[in-house]
Amino acid sequence: MSDLFGLPLHPLVVHAVVVLVPLVAVGMVVAMLSAAWGERLRVALAALAATATVAAFVARSSGESLLSQVPGSAEAARHADVSEALPWFVLGSAALVVGWAWSESQGRPSRVLGIVAAVGALVATAWTVLAGHSGAVSVWGDV
Repeated sequence: MSDLFGLPLHPLVVHAVVVLVPLVAVGMVVAMLSAAWGERLRVALAALAATATVAAFVARSSGESLLSQVPGSAEAARHADVSEALPWFVLGSAALVVGWAWSESQGRPSRVLGIVAAVGALVATAWTVLAGHSGAVSVWGDV
């Protein structure tokens, strides 16, 4: 599936990634700063991280489809290269966040796992920014 209601799917789904990945990172930092907030946010953070992972893989797939339909450029090729790894960063981050949320729900909180999950979410956010910036340059660089 490369389009939705006649619109290219890629620019639609990348916005989910650009919003959800940093949202999870901010949520994990807040959860690590406040145990009370961590308790309130754990289910939502796990769900958002899982959703972000699906969106990242759909974005990569739809981007590959879109790239095959439009004339390529050096910027688009760079964006494709940078973005290739993004779903894996998001998946790794999501695994850490879900693992932390699960350990919390089992009454075995792990502060170390939470901190590692927060750092992983921040790394995924950084990679999202790199991928998003290269995509924006490939589309809007001449404007």
